[in-house]
Amino acid sequence: MSASTPLRILAAVAVAAVAACAVGVLSGSSGFGVADPDILWRVRVPRTLAGFAAGAALAVAGTLMQALTRNALADPYVLGVAGGASVGALLALLVGGAAIGAWALAGAAAAGAFAATALLFALLGRRLSVGARIDAPDAPVLVLLVGVMIGAGCSAAVSLVLSLADDGQLRGMVFWLLGDLSGATHPEIGWTALALALAIGWPAARDLDLMARGDAWASTLGVPVARRRVQAIVAASIATGGAVALAGAVGFVGLVVPHVLRRLGARSGGVLLPAAALAGGAFLVVADALARTVAAPLQLPVGVVSAAVGVPAFIALLLRAPRRERR
Repeated sequence: MSASTPLRILAAVAVAAVAACAVGVLSGSSGFGVADPDILWRVRVPRTLAGFAAGAALAVAGTLMQALTRNALADPYVLGVAGGASVGALLALLVGGAAIGAWALAGAAAAGAFAATALLFALLGRRLSVGARIDAPDAPVLVLLVGVMIGAGCSAAVSLVLSLADDGQLRGMVFWLLGDLSGATHPEIGWTALALALAIGWPAARDLDLMARGDAWASTLGVPVARRRVQAIVAASIATGGAVALAGAVGFVGLVVPHVLRRLGARSGGVLLPAAALAGGAFLVVADALARTVAAPLQLPVGVVSAAVGVPAFIALLLRAPRRERR
């Protein structure tokens, strides 16, 4: 890859991000085009900003999770991390009710995401520890199985919370779980989570690249493996918590975006993280624009649109994995 390729990738995704934001601002349940200034500034612009921040945070979290687990199939949604964030946020909504503040909700979601991520690494044990082989045939399968089990446990916890909620809370909780940006009135939460995640995770990007070749090998080069792992876990948890608090459980953004960027040539973490932020934001803004217009005047949950893209991509990646292992 030539030295100019990373710059070209960043420039291309930056242009795509600007175009996606323009599409988001021009899209609405009333149709596509320039809206009344009041609707434009009070509804469309904040929703576009919220969607971009949530998508960017999820893509950054997915990039970090894939680097941590050395698995291209890793994603906050697939590994149960988004489920943990949902449990934390729903518990906060159940206890605090309508009085719960947006920042308290984001903090609860981040705490849930961190707990799910910590549980993932605790259950995997030595598979992701110093000396573990990244090319072990069962490593990707074990990561996915543990993530699925964590997700199943979080789904059970979500069902319990929903069964305890009153009628006034229930409808909003269910629609929020589907992934929805109609109630995203505090885009600053997503942008703050994104900024914190990048500030914590980006300085560790080079060391994470080295850790992808094995913790023991990285340690011989002076990489503080344990510190970098905690650093990446915290960054991914903050990003996932902020995104879930803002937009609900939107899946597969963190899976699709980093994979596409790697196919385009963005391999280095120092380039991949900012590129993923730009591309993830653009992806979710376009998905939300489709959700608002495809069945107008009805508005679909944005999680439905992201899943329509993410599920086939996940299946394609999963089917390709055995062929790589046989080579």
